[in-house]
Amino acid sequence: MLNLIKYFISLYYWDIVPVGSLKRMQLKKFRKVFEYAKKHSPFYRDFYTKHGVINLKIDSFEDIQKIPIINKEIMREYGFEKIMTCEKTDEINIHSTSGSTGEPFRIAYSKFEDYSAHVRLTREYMKHGYTPFKKIVLLSRYYDGHKFEVEEDLGRIAKLQKKFNLFSRDVISIFEPLDVIIEKIEKSKPYVVWSTPSIIHMLANKLEAGNKRLNIPLLHLMSETISPAQLKLFRDRVCESVLDSYGAMEIPGMGFSKNDIKYKKLIPNTVFAEVINQRILNDEKVGDIIVTNLINKTMPFIRYDLGDYVGVLDSTAFPTKKIGRVYGRFDDIITLKNGKSLTYHQSYQLFRDFHECEQYKFIQEPGGELRLQLKIKQGSDKPAIKSKVLNLWNKHYKGIDLHIEWIDQFEIDEKTGKFKVIEKIKNCTNDK
Repeated sequence: MLNLIKYFISLYYWDIVPVGSLKRMQLKKFRKVFEYAKKHSPFYRDFYTKHGVINLKIDSFEDIQKIPIINKEIMREYGFEKIMTCEKTDEINIHSTSGSTGEPFRIAYSKFEDYSAHVRLTREYMKHGYTPFKKIVLLSRYYDGHKFEVEEDLGRIAKLQKKFNLFSRDVISIFEPLDVIIEKIEKSKPYVVWSTPSIIHMLANKLEAGNKRLNIPLLHLMSETISPAQLKLFRDRVCESVLDSYGAMEIPGMGFSKNDIKYKKLIPNTVFAEVINQRILNDEKVGDIIVTNLINKTMPFIRYDLGDYVGVLDSTAFPTKKIGRVYGRFDDIITLKNGKSLTYHQSYQLFRDFHECEQYKFIQEPGGELRLQLKIKQGSDKPAIKSKVLNLWNKHYKGIDLHIEWIDQFEIDEKTGKFKVIEKIKNCTNDK
């Protein structure tokens, strides 16, 4: 708790430091993570030895550029335990990436490293009017009454919630009917609603159809890129302001923007960002974003390729404190025949603990037929897996036919390095 408080205070200081001083501070933090990783992680020690940088001294940003870039595929070759810098214990929190490629990846954090993401988010909320006396609603895959790990580990938070009604929050399941979700939000009267763009898009469409509006002061979005049309729709029907976050499980909550999709302000004491391969795409200058997590020493991510590309800004703050629009994280929304919708967030809930399935993809044909493509582990029992999948599916989408196909390999989008987990096949004669 004390370390988290110190970290919270440090966010204010790093916010006001000039860019020149900030770069020197980042260089110092980068050097510490680099030295720690090559000393304690078998992966980094072997990888850096093979690439001839094991004895590299980090004294400048030019030295950083000598370090080879890594990605998820390279790290998978070595395995989870070899990347870690310590033994796995009960004091280590293990998470999985969202699986935007359909294939989750495990990541380890110390409790401080993990919960620092909550501190970053709280600090960002407070910039926009939130106080611990105001309520937050999580519109998520969880159900009412769910206790989060951070609340269980930091018992003082639970006591504050109970005794003084501080850090109050409600959970509303995304699997509730939209009318019920709207009714629960209206009853809860939150200052902040936290969800994903695809879920809020469904909610906004429902409100628009009924000519209604929610008056939420701050809507926090995560996990997907939003479009200008979505930003307008959300502010028209759901909220006063939109706080859009950029992050990944490798570095959660590393950047934010308010009511604007053209930029993200980064958290410079947590992420060191580089933008490489700068080029012109659709009349805009963009580049691939490479990130280093400056605080995770349990499972370091050093010069890590997220697979996204971002807008290049003509600013001294770029990319130390600010990057342009983020691309590569938007998923379609599938509307089912019974009027329900299927989004990435909901599909992830179905498959997050389905270890026999390596990758998956939902496809909706122009006529509405729904296919699920599965890549499974070699030698797996297909009839048993099919039965398990359909049981999971029918639990939430009973009455909707789902055709299952077995796939050996999925095609990756050349621009983003990913593929859509959910895709609608458009009718070429009607859709452009």
